[in-house]
Amino acid sequence: MRNKKKLISKAIKNVDEEIAGLASHGHTAAGLSSEGYAGGYRDALYDMINLLNGVFPQRRYWWD
Repeated sequence: MRNKKKLISKAIKNVDEEIAGLASHGHTAAGLSSEGYAGGYRDALYDMINLLNGVFPQRRYWWD
């Protein structure tokens, strides 16, 4: 399980870099970059980290 967490953490880092790259294209892009595909993917990765740590995600109640 430790290896899974490490791989997910690496994926989060890559997504964060992608979001930062999108945000560098201007003020509007900065506001929307974390709300688009990359931001949703990052949120899902955070939810997986929570699940692996035994915490039931409560993000937008999608996990009900």
